[in-house]
Amino acid sequence: MAERKEIVATTPEGGYSYEDEWWEMNCSIIPPEFNRLMLVGVVGAIIAFISVCFNTFLFVVLCRNPRHRHSHLIYLMFLSVADIFLSAAYILLFPVNLYMDYFNSELLASAWWAYMRIMITISHVFISTSAFLICAAAFERYITISKIACQFARHHRLIIIVACLCIAIIAKGPMYFEVEVVPNANCTGVTSLTAIPSEFSESEPYKTAYKFWFRNLLTVALPFIMCFYLNFAIMHRLRIQHLGAKLFRFATSEHRQNIRAATLMLVAVTCSYLASNLLNVVVYTWELVDKESLLSENIRPLYTLSSDLVSLLTVVASACRLPIYLVCNARIRCEVLDYVDNCVLTHFHIKPYTGLGSKRCRATTVRYCDTGSGYMIYDAPNKKGERRVRSVGTGLDRVVLSVAMGSIKASQTTDHLTVPLNNSLMLIQEE
Repeated sequence: MAERKEIVATTPEGGYSYEDEWWEMNCSIIPPEFNRLMLVGVVGAIIAFISVCFNTFLFVVLCRNPRHRHSHLIYLMFLSVADIFLSAAYILLFPVNLYMDYFNSELLASAWWAYMRIMITISHVFISTSAFLICAAAFERYITISKIACQFARHHRLIIIVACLCIAIIAKGPMYFEVEVVPNANCTGVTSLTAIPSEFSESEPYKTAYKFWFRNLLTVALPFIMCFYLNFAIMHRLRIQHLGAKLFRFATSEHRQNIRAATLMLVAVTCSYLASNLLNVVVYTWELVDKESLLSENIRPLYTLSSDLVSLLTVVASACRLPIYLVCNARIRCEVLDYVDNCVLTHFHIKPYTGLGSKRCRATTVRYCDTGSGYMIYDAPNKKGERRVRSVGTGLDRVVLSVAMGSIKASQTTDHLTVPLNNSLMLIQEE
């Protein structure tokens, strides 16, 4: 327990003096409520730990394939890194803070106060970075399905990712200097230290112009509005393409299905981001309109609960990304199953599961043959060495492709042309 360093005199009537009241208010430990302990200290810690494991596994799987470094999946690769940091920071900040009060642990308290400032900064920087990465991936997906000619977004993905991180550091990096850890008067033990706002963070125009308007608009309102608009626009384009696919059979080819799967996966990721940040936008709007009412005696418990839920929902969204990828994207699902079979199960001498493995997708080679058949899809050989060949497209497709290949033959000096095909490569070869 926290102990007083001074002997406190009692009043003549035997009651508590002013020093006793001050000590009870500033130095006594207030144990966390049971519901908050279960929500943050147990449920939140478990979900955050699952998020760290899922995203670490996802990062390893995506890094194993060099092709992902030159595709749109590089956004998901760095998004998993951001999720790892923010989930780990959640565990170190919120559950540990409750544990040190609940167990009255001076060891946890000293450790928590030592890393509190840097962990708060890291968590906020990577929360903003993940929001910006989702916006960048959604924008690229939108221009892809809209067939807008914008090569910068596709050829300079690393520059966009670094820009997202730099903007997040500019917006959230100064948070490290906005809080100071100082001794808590004569208190000892768990309550020996306290946090206070730094002097420059309360000065104008930094407090109003930068902290409240610039930071919140850039990292909360703007990503939410952009993701909402892009998500709506992407779903609208998908609906149009789905209706057109009924009239033009080539639109349902494997290439189109891969694009559609990647788009639906990103739509699901964006929806999870919007759902997890909706409460954050509501709280921010309330703070913008009437912040003093949130600190009133009646509303403050709800404000505290809302703040806990905002952080918890962010971690939940991070933990849901791997299941979303597995459900929506067959290529990622195949790579995950291959990694589990080849690395995990083999290491523990467990027989690989072949129920889904026998149907896993492989990179498809597409060749154009000058036989009047148009596009030919050559599937991977089966166990007998047989290779299945499929013709894709209608008669009109073959006429158009014949004209196109004639133009390519006249303009190209080489015999092979490599064309991007979602996550793999499509090889068009004249035979």
